[in-house]
Amino acid sequence: LPRWQPVSIHPLPEVDRSESPVETYNRGVEMNNQALDAMRGKDYARATRLLSEACRLVPGEKGFWSNYLVALKNGKGREKEVINTARIVLAFEEKDSQAAFMAGLVYLNDLKQPVQAIPYIEHALKLKPEDVSMATALATAFDQAGYKDNAFETLKEYAHKSGNDPYPLYMLGLQYLDRRDYNPAIRAFGSARTADQRGFAHDAWVRARYYAGQLEGLENDCRAVLQQFPGILNRQSLERILFSLEPGDFRLVETINSAISTPSALDRLDFSVRQIPDLAEHQNIELISSEFISRGSSFEAPAANESGKYKFSVPKEILSPELSLRLTYRVRTMATLGSRMQGKAAAEPDLRYLGHDSLLSLDHPILVELSRRIAQIPGNYVQNATIAVASGLKYSENYEDHSVEWALANPDRCDCTEFARLLAALCLKKGIPARIATGFLIKTELINSDTSVGHAWCEVFFQGKGWVPIDPTLQSNMHWAYFGNLLSDQILFDYLNSDKRTRVSIDFVSSKPDLKVNLSNSYRISKW
Repeated sequence: LPRWQPVSIHPLPEVDRSESPVETYNRGVEMNNQALDAMRGKDYARATRLLSEACRLVPGEKGFWSNYLVALKNGKGREKEVINTARIVLAFEEKDSQAAFMAGLVYLNDLKQPVQAIPYIEHALKLKPEDVSMATALATAFDQAGYKDNAFETLKEYAHKSGNDPYPLYMLGLQYLDRRDYNPAIRAFGSARTADQRGFAHDAWVRARYYAGQLEGLENDCRAVLQQFPGILNRQSLERILFSLEPGDFRLVETINSAISTPSALDRLDFSVRQIPDLAEHQNIELISSEFISRGSSFEAPAANESGKYKFSVPKEILSPELSLRLTYRVRTMATLGSRMQGKAAAEPDLRYLGHDSLLSLDHPILVELSRRIAQIPGNYVQNATIAVASGLKYSENYEDHSVEWALANPDRCDCTEFARLLAALCLKKGIPARIATGFLIKTELINSDTSVGHAWCEVFFQGKGWVPIDPTLQSNMHWAYFGNLLSDQILFDYLNSDKRTRVSIDFVSSKPDLKVNLSNSYRISKW
């Protein structure tokens, strides 16, 4: 990262220090006093006019210039004049910290020129090293100018001296969070909360714990913050966190659409749908209704339960070019946290079976090299592999199922399936059992909307834990919240295996050998 190289505020302007005639000086004093009265009444425009004339009449009086600076700073639209006047004040007395600070704040807040602000705020802080507000402004300028390390070092030195001002500690927490150093960030936000009356430090404290994957007790804390600060700035973000942690009760409507080239040639058509599984302590699934939709009418679709699958036989009289099977489920979910996972005595999976899928591209030289490099990084291989996938691929919905080889060649065109498959391949290459889970991610913006987009993540097997969910797609913006946790907004449908079996399939008998039936899925989720 670039580091700031100190810049001087010099050269300062030449100033007229000569004495004015007594009558002129007295007139300047009178105008200065009138201006002070105007400022006490918040009439800064009048004060500015009076002080401008006083400085013209008595240019050598530093006090007039200082008052003129205050009047200008409290007005609007005269930023350049504020800076020029501040420089004149500094030319009279270079140790005037307030003049330097005002110039820096105008560059920083009004003109949005943090690089130009830094020398002035730095100068002011050297004159008043005990002033935490100046240090905070300097850190802000460093941060906005891209000098992250300078901002971080400034806040580490000054933030804990801020007393009843929560903002410096809040900023320090943001710096730690930006570095993915979660525990110091949580501590800084936690300290800032004690003086925070607006909720910004409380919000950051919740989000930092979420990003760190420290979810134990977070549901209640998040709800409490939302109740305490109803107008909190990042309310939507906190509501999204709470949504993923609190128990959910949803209506999931899955519509399986079929396009049949020649319906009259069909002698039989059956839909086969693998049942969405119940998962202890995570999801409970109940099929509420099933119906066929044909030519705008709905017909009951009785479900035959066959070895974990539902079979739906279509009556010949309702066959049509566009036929749909609509399944309505009640889905109850709850967050399964890794911290609560009980040790499991499950037998270790067969790596040969898990790695048999050619789409994993396990012998591809780029994958081999990537696995080797990740193994050299200090720390946990699975965590480092998750970071590598999340940072190395860029999400773009492609509606296709691609191999790892394709993903490595097209890193900017991958969706959740490629993210999950690459992480599984990296784990398997290291000899760690992994598989791909498919399902649905309940986004708040999708409530009561139709979508054809499902979701996929990875499961990694650990001795004593069993299969542990890891979502590399969400790692990039949710950090560690979905590492080792299966949250309330995730519904597990099935697993991808090397036999290429699909959860939804059809079986038909036709008198026409080239008859085609194409399938597509859509989903609608709503609160029960």
